[in-house]
Amino acid sequence: MEKTQSNPLVQYGIMSAVVGVFIYILLYLGGVKVFMSPVAYIGYAVPILFAVLACLKQKKNQGGFLEFSSALKISFGVFVLTAFATTVVSYLLMNYIDLEFSQAMQQASMEMSEKMMKRFGASQDVIDKALADSANKNPFSLGKMALGFAISCILWFLISLLIAVIVKKKNPADEMPQTM
Repeated sequence: MEKTQSNPLVQYGIMSAVVGVFIYILLYLGGVKVFMSPVAYIGYAVPILFAVLACLKQKKNQGGFLEFSSALKISFGVFVLTAFATTVVSYLLMNYIDLEFSQAMQQASMEMSEKMMKRFGASQDVIDKALADSANKNPFSLGKMALGFAISCILWFLISLLIAVIVKKKNPADEMPQTM
């Protein structure tokens, strides 16, 4: 009886999404300061690790060879699954589960924006106008979350390109013989 091989994209994509959501919830439980601290960057390392592992698994399944296009598809798929899962959890958390946290996040974000604008020498009028505009908008609306997801997918695609270049290995048997 032949053993069927699992699809590394699905397998590692689901694992990455679950771990990503778990880290997101831990950051949330830590409060706004933890959520917006450099510790939150660990959330970016998780899908990268799982994308690389998925490509290496597929490479092993194929006898040590992996085409660039397959590596790109697998790594990007892992990123998309993870980003989608965390975006859905974020949307639900910020809009339905904990509105106070959502407001605290918006306030902290506005404070960070104000500090950054002051550092860049913006006038107080410009700062006040930007903060007033921000206060009247929901940064966690469906449209903003969808836009954030789309932008993150573009960035993840660029990282996928890098991963695919690193892990690819052409099978010499698949190359066309050159005749002279």
